[in-house]
Amino acid sequence: MKVSIRSALPYIFLFLLTAVVLDLGNPLFDKPARDGGFFLYAGVQILSGKIPYIDFWDSKGPAIFFINALGLWLGGGSRWGVWGVEFLFIFGTLYLLYSALSKRWGLGAALFGVVLAGLSLRLALGYGNYTEEYALLFNAAGLYLFFSKVDVEKAYWKFFWIGALFGLSFTFRANNIGGLFAILIAVFLFYTFKRNFAEALKTILAALAGFAVPLLLWTLYFALRGGAGEMVYASIIFNFSYSSAKAREWRDLFGGFGKYGLSWYGWVTLAAWFLLILRALTSFVQRKLSIFETFLLLWFPIEIFLSNLSGRGFTHYYISWALAVAVYCAFVFAHFWQIAFKVPSLHGLSEGFGAFVSLALIMMLFVAFPSSRTRYGETFSQLFNRADMQYVDPISIYIRENTQPDDLVLTWYPEMGVSFMAGRSSPARYLYYPLFLEGSLTEEIESSYIADLTTKRPEMILDCSRSVDAIPSLDPVTREEQFSEPGLKKKMYIQPGMEKIFSFVSENYHIENTIDPCIIFRLNNP
Repeated sequence: MKVSIRSALPYIFLFLLTAVVLDLGNPLFDKPARDGGFFLYAGVQILSGKIPYIDFWDSKGPAIFFINALGLWLGGGSRWGVWGVEFLFIFGTLYLLYSALSKRWGLGAALFGVVLAGLSLRLALGYGNYTEEYALLFNAAGLYLFFSKVDVEKAYWKFFWIGALFGLSFTFRANNIGGLFAILIAVFLFYTFKRNFAEALKTILAALAGFAVPLLLWTLYFALRGGAGEMVYASIIFNFSYSSAKAREWRDLFGGFGKYGLSWYGWVTLAAWFLLILRALTSFVQRKLSIFETFLLLWFPIEIFLSNLSGRGFTHYYISWALAVAVYCAFVFAHFWQIAFKVPSLHGLSEGFGAFVSLALIMMLFVAFPSSRTRYGETFSQLFNRADMQYVDPISIYIRENTQPDDLVLTWYPEMGVSFMAGRSSPARYLYYPLFLEGSLTEEIESSYIADLTTKRPEMILDCSRSVDAIPSLDPVTREEQFSEPGLKKKMYIQPGMEKIFSFVSENYHIENTIDPCIIFRLNNP
């Protein structure tokens, strides 16, 4: 029994670290973030028979919508079902990282890397339910296979499955496949340097064949539903216009190291990458540069580039860096262990000492995150008391109590988390219309939004534009206040057809209530 408990301690630590990572997403305390709220809304729409990209539209891959539908189905419509799926994905990611790193560099390096990855992920994840979050599991599984077969030639089936796993990641968000790019380039450079072009070509083709499988399956599914073209346009083609719609400077590439990135975790990883360069130069001079070292040289710069393609600094864009944090920091641990103790870190810690370190890390979590301990304690207390287990904000409660279940409700500033919590659908297909960047907004998108609004006439319109001041308010008095603030109008998304929307709302709606800072419009009686 003692042996089994000792061997289980690292995994108990990973379980508790996962809980700390997901603390802010606890459905009992907070409403979902904007993106996470939309994905919850999308899950409800799918469960009610609606088709992504046809009945509601977003520029993300299809997998995120169906993951939310799965979570809601498992949870009986509760956010806890989605949170449970998130927990399994994050725990699976940390488990795969721990397993891969312990096999390559030992228990100490694995625990060190996973701790920093978990803490950086907690910082980047926030309220959770992001596309980058779910993709981590598939990327980690792909890296696990690569690490295990990196030095083995003719492992074509392994590379096929590596490609398939990254293909699944791609169907959450196109920017999530930095690891695959690094693997393919590393394979090409390594075998080209050895003048073994045939091996390079076969390996790359095997990975690309695997990558294509999930994409083809999703395309077939939507073709049968009549929306394959819409899916490809929204999740792939549209993102190119989105990425090029904002002027960027070269320093935007380093956004992940600043206020809205991974903070010092990113800097530590960058320092580890520079250390790796020095080691790789030595290996290159000695003609011992491996595929693995080549991969590590390429991977982090590619992740930096892909996460900043849009030039917009949202913290969740850097969730994908968590895997790099684990691997590069584990590498640094192993490197300095070798220098300090003259023995490879792979053989540096016994299982017993690893269990002791895991126990110390468990204690650290309890001490370092008292708020998490308190919040989970209250969660279990609510559960045992059979109390309501989901937070619903006052605006959602008001909408739910003052509309009928079949009434349509439009959110002006697309906070679809409100629509999810209130249990009301939107009349608009292009829910994010007011926030489309110049250069990505097409005439079809705008005309479709206006047509949906004017023909389907929602019973209520929730105007929360003043909460962020990114778009002008539907209320002329509030809009005048916004425009009078110096410089604010210039920073807003003001689309060409908004005057039509302002006129329509003015003629057909009246202000019913204000729940600061949101204005609630009600459709006039016929």
